[in-house]
Amino acid sequence: MAGFDVVATWPELFVDLDEEQRATVRQVFATEYVSGWQPDRDAVADLVALTLNHIDFDAYLSRSADRAAAARAAS
Repeated sequence: MAGFDVVATWPELFVDLDEEQRATVRQVFATEYVSGWQPDRDAVADLVALTLNHIDFDAYLSRSADRAAAARAAS
């Protein structure tokens, strides 16, 4: 895959996902990358955790919002 491949970058996060789940997570971040955003490890880990039902959607959204607020505060 051209561009930024989250599976190749953080393979340890994907150990418990099946191939279809890996492909789905990879595609989400490939789309974001094309849009100009390069994900960090925490963002990928959170989507993997959501995919594995380790966190619920509300927790996923909350973590994403917290990261976005921190990024805005840092800039």
